Amino acid sequence: MARNNRQSNVPNGMEALQYSIDFVTAILLLTGHITTSGIFVVPEGFFLSATGPILGGDNFEGKTTQTSIGLRTINLVSAILLILNVIRVTGPYITSRRAFVVFSGEIFGIKEIAGAVRMEDMNRRAASQLRQYVRSELLSVHKNV
Repeated sequence: MARNNRQSNVPNGMEALQYSIDFVTAILLLTGHITTSGIFVVPEGFFLSATGPILGGDNFEGKTTQTSIGLRTINLVSAILLILNVIRVTGPYITSRRAFVVFSGEIFGIKEIAGAVRMEDMNRRAASQLRQYVRSELLSVHKNV
């Protein structure tokens, strides 16, 4: 009985993986291996992106001392928000020459960020219906080709 209680307090593997990605991104920002490099603006808010030599990009530095301090401050604040789980890595953005790590959160106006769902919270019937729908749509497209 105690074993089940202990297991329910432990985050599932997907939640742990998501937080690990956030944490590694924060460490890379803090150590200067990646730097914030862009912003994606959408009607709801915005996403920040970061890249660096380990992702095929460049480390961005300001042309003046003030802009360098500003960029470092953005990196520091982003890292802290990632560690505190206020913002999350939402995924990669990959181009032909480099990759970017994209992150955002409610503080940036993005309220709906897909996250890991615990197995006990998953609506298995809805998931099964979704799989059946996707399978039938794929089969119908395949038959029409």
